[in-house]
Amino acid sequence: MSNSLAPINDINLKIFDEICEERFGNIDLEAVLVSIIDNVPADALPHLAEQYHITGNEGWLQALSEQEKRNLIKSSIKMHRYKGTKYAIEEIFKTLNIVGNVEEWFNYGGQPYYFKVILQIFNRSINEETEKKLRDLINEYKNERSWLEEIQFYLTTNAKMHAYSACITQETITVNSKEIVNV
Repeated sequence: MSNSLAPINDINLKIFDEICEERFGNIDLEAVLVSIIDNVPADALPHLAEQYHITGNEGWLQALSEQEKRNLIKSSIKMHRYKGTKYAIEEIFKTLNIVGNVEEWFNYGGQPYYFKVILQIFNRSINEETEKKLRDLINEYKNERSWLEEIQFYLTTNAKMHAYSACITQETITVNSKEIVNV
């Protein structure tokens, strides 16, 4: 079976088919297939982020590595689908390699429609700017009627620690000679 799209008897379509084959046969399809996020060049990621509407407060500002940015683009459709839920907030944290839990007001006895976020952050620093970005990220994915009461940060860093110990024991034996009996 031939790869030609032209009917057998139409010479004009056969010529057109040959021209297209010659012209488009050498195109690198990996550069065109932007839905395969892992194959896209790194300089195209900001354009895809804009296309998938995840720039700014929707995660792009918090993504530090290229892999986090790729993961964010891959999960963007799911994130938009669940936007406004506790699940969306927790999933965006997972995408950005941040361990985060959301506690709703009825779980800790708070005011109605308030919630707390507990974050465990590994090998990252927190300053006022980072905290503001995280608040903006949470506000972007929370529902409109809920209010962020507090963010609790637990910072963790991997470090090598050398611990040494020694155990010194001493035992003193006193022999009283009056109680020794010769046999």
